[in-house]
Amino acid sequence: MSLIAKRAETRTEGWESWEAGGPAPTSTSHPTGLVPFFAAIRHIVDFMSTLPVDGYRYDGAARTPMPTLPPLLRRLNDPGDIGIGNWIGQWAYGLAVNGNSVGWVTAIDGFGFPIGIRWLRRQDWEYSEYERQWYLFGIPAPADRIVHDPWIVPSGCRLGLSPVEHFKAFWAAGKAAQEYADVSRGGGTPPAILKNNRLQLDPVASREIQKRVRKSFASGDPFVTGNDWDLTMLTVPPNQAQFLNTLQLTANQTAAIFGIDPREIGGSATESLTYATDESRSLNRANNLRPYLVRLENLLARLLPERQFVKLNVDATIRTDIKTRIEVQGLQIQDGRMSVNEARALEDREPVAGGDFHNVPAPKATPQTAVPPTQGGAQ
Repeated sequence: MSLIAKRAETRTEGWESWEAGGPAPTSTSHPTGLVPFFAAIRHIVDFMSTLPVDGYRYDGAARTPMPTLPPLLRRLNDPGDIGIGNWIGQWAYGLAVNGNSVGWVTAIDGFGFPIGIRWLRRQDWEYSEYERQWYLFGIPAPADRIVHDPWIVPSGCRLGLSPVEHFKAFWAAGKAAQEYADVSRGGGTPPAILKNNRLQLDPVASREIQKRVRKSFASGDPFVTGNDWDLTMLTVPPNQAQFLNTLQLTANQTAAIFGIDPREIGGSATESLTYATDESRSLNRANNLRPYLVRLENLLARLLPERQFVKLNVDATIRTDIKTRIEVQGLQIQDGRMSVNEARALEDREPVAGGDFHNVPAPKATPQTAVPPTQGGAQ
């Protein structure tokens, strides 16, 4: 049995055990139960995993597009594999949640370059700073079979920081506020009143009914018993209006931690500036997630053969109105930065004969040097 196929007998519980490919958390204390935190992860993973990926090769000083992607990425789209988008999404998830994306090299080519990498769940790997040793499922693993991409690395360390570890106290406060209306929790203002119109219940009977109702609601099932019962669900009282403000603050702070616009995860704008167009929103989103893009491109550049690299096409996410798009394409055709067929391809149109020509403007004539007048004056 290979090392990557071996499974540990026990798994740790809590947020650390939830990684791509692992079981979904069921505890309500899980930080991802907080809406802004989950929204931030979703925003980062969705953006990264849906970008088109283009392969390039350096031929001398020129950058030439590759007809196909490098094998490391191309094989991900083979039948039975997870696809490039999901693979990138797993990388982004590990980076955003754990501060580290750790993968196992499953295959290499004849030149020693990886052509297969599987991203691991957080509970499957460990790294000893003292021993400088990687462990997979508790077994020492060779460093040359490990792919590690950290987020923010403190001085003297190799592993990156996890935002969950360092800010879970803040998120716990937000989670507690969010759970105010959860009928399965105890304490605070009661979320509901269950009244019997015929019987006067003693404290022991009331407590027993309360336990049964809470257990029923926690499981998602309706509570049914006896007759003459009235159930009244309470709304947030005026003195708990800060509940909504707490959620809004949590969203803004979470967005600041991940470096994204708070409006992307349900927060409020921190300034009076608003998106004028869809294009400005797309540009803002791409600019905020640029650090993630650069990290992934740099990682792939280290893994691919020399002179090969990939770029994530952010331009594909920028939406402009038809008039602006046509005008920009016309200017690029006019000054030679784009051919007619390249512009037609962007519009999903068939190429035309002679459309691959680039209109390179002729260089401007060198200005003539003025002839100084003779001593006797102008002739």
